[in-house]
Amino acid sequence: MPALPENLGLATDLLLHAETGSVETIDRYVVVRTPQAPDYFFGNMLVLRERPSASNIDRLEDDFARLVGVPPSIAHRTFTWSENDAGAVDLAAFVERGYDATLCRVLTATPDRIRPTVARTNLEVRAFHSQRDWDDWAAMQLANMPDPADPTTLRYMAQQQIAHKNLIARGLGAWWGAFIDGEQVGSLGLFFFGRIGRFQAVVTSEQHRNKGICKTLVSEVIRATAGSADHLVMVADESYHAGKIYESLGFAQHGRLGSVCREPEPV
Repeated sequence: MPALPENLGLATDLLLHAETGSVETIDRYVVVRTPQAPDYFFGNMLVLRERPSASNIDRLEDDFARLVGVPPSIAHRTFTWSENDAGAVDLAAFVERGYDATLCRVLTATPDRIRPTVARTNLEVRAFHSQRDWDDWAAMQLANMPDPADPTTLRYMAQQQIAHKNLIARGLGAWWGAFIDGEQVGSLGLFFFGRIGRFQAVVTSEQHRNKGICKTLVSEVIRATAGSADHLVMVADESYHAGKIYESLGFAQHGRLGSVCREPEPV
């Protein structure tokens, strides 16, 4: 395992990847591989020392092929980095080459800074304990994806479920759900590495959004796991409103993550 970056979002990403695949330093990169899940685009990637430039695209793609893989097993290209600039980031050259560019906020909090929410009487928050919980989780995740029936997407979801269950079986954390009258309306993962807790894949079902469920779910999970961490970490897409929800709970921004991903060409 290479030395961890100061960016807690990237550091906890690498800790998670090290538990489910391999993470090693080769040449100028941190190379992440998940051999059992080739369709996991962000589980098979190169971590860069800095934001890539347009002039480096060809070299990066060649190095990705050499260090991560090539079609047909690895048909995507993914690069990520700790973004040091606070302003606008120009990734147009990658977008022109078919990449999706994403900027995320790294949000952290200490437990004493968390502002508790008023518990909703009709909302039950608990850890998953049955395959039905996982089946409902998969259905909610797939509903947010562009093509839920795509075989690559279905393989990815099956692989993710296996990986999450393995982390839980090894005592690293749990997956939690929010339920109304037995119906799963939200979920998240929370895994611990030493005294750092990292949230994963916070989601609310579309018909239950903007009702305070996400905020209550996060708050109740923090309360239920009190004493397990000195620092809590969220990574939120800058183009989505969830970051404001986490800030209202007491999280504050400490860094950014950038990434570009070119998905496989449709068959």
